[in-house]
Amino acid sequence: MSHDVIRARLNLYAVLPNLEDVVREDPEMRELVSDARVTVKLLVAGGPRAYVRFANGACSVGRGSGPEAAGAPAGSRAASSADANAMPSVILSFASASHLNNMFDGKSSPIPLWGFNRLGFLKNEFTELSDRMAYYLAPTAELLEHPGYLAMNTRLTLSTAAFAVPVLLESDPECRALRHAIGSGTIVLKVLPDGPSVSLVCGASGVIPVKGELPHPSSLILMRDMATANAFLNGELDTFVAAATGEVQIWGHVKPVDAIALVLDRIPKYLTPAAEPAAMA
Repeated sequence: MSHDVIRARLNLYAVLPNLEDVVREDPEMRELVSDARVTVKLLVAGGPRAYVRFANGACSVGRGSGPEAAGAPAGSRAASSADANAMPSVILSFASASHLNNMFDGKSSPIPLWGFNRLGFLKNEFTELSDRMAYYLAPTAELLEHPGYLAMNTRLTLSTAAFAVPVLLESDPECRALRHAIGSGTIVLKVLPDGPSVSLVCGASGVIPVKGELPHPSSLILMRDMATANAFLNGELDTFVAAATGEVQIWGHVKPVDAIALVLDRIPKYLTPAAEPAAMA
């Protein structure tokens, strides 16, 4: 799998889900899309696809074409009983993985295939929301001095890291070799005292990232506070020194934590700090 394809998968499956947190945690963005009932599908020719759904003042992001009735043919009872708003309102196409990556870098725009009556939403609300996500994912030393920004950047960085793990285990040759070392169980990464946190559910079928803290983890990584977590997640804090000083605590099974850490080290190879996103249409 090429570098561009792996990066496209990370952009769709690890970066894009941050829209959920921006809508939930940023009051201005939550108000912006409070009345939206739109499902946006993003398709890469011969490659990955994802959807972003806005409904009831919330945003949800997932792999695939969207939350339609699974396997139900058009016009069937199962399909007709599904929420009509789950069907894609907008379809955005990308000619290649590099085309999608260029959009995330602010260097290109998608090709609208469906939903031309929703182009106003794409150019306005969706673009403003994407801009806000890019803002939170592009920290500066000055911005990180503000507690609110620090908290949001840490939350999004933690989420990106968790959702990048299964993508890299599936796609990156070096990471695939680490899969056997992860084994089965649940790994929780948490910022003390009250989060945010993410969980990685590991099993025979792969690794499933979950936002939030699941009970009874087999491995637990605790970061002392928001500033410590931010430095740790951005590779600015030496893991061994942090463990020795108690800034980062590791409990439970250590072997899977070591393997996950090696996977996380591969993220910068593919993802660079977010640029200003291009207009969506």
